[in-house]
Amino acid sequence: MNFRRTLLWVISIGVGLLSTVGVILLFGTTFDKFSLVNTVLVFLSTGSIAFIWLDYILRTQYLRS
Repeated sequence: MNFRRTLLWVISIGVGLLSTVGVILLFGTTFDKFSLVNTVLVFLSTGSIAFIWLDYILRTQYLRS
């Protein structure tokens, strides 16, 4: 169970990072123009969605405990 929970965190953080970089590249902007607050919001939102779905898929029951 601990391995699956660790895997859940690592994949969720990775999805958040990759999607943040992807959004910045997709819109052709830079971190300076996009602002730190927007970068953090994209990271947290996509990482949270990945966390919720991976919790369901991996059956870690993280959100139920």
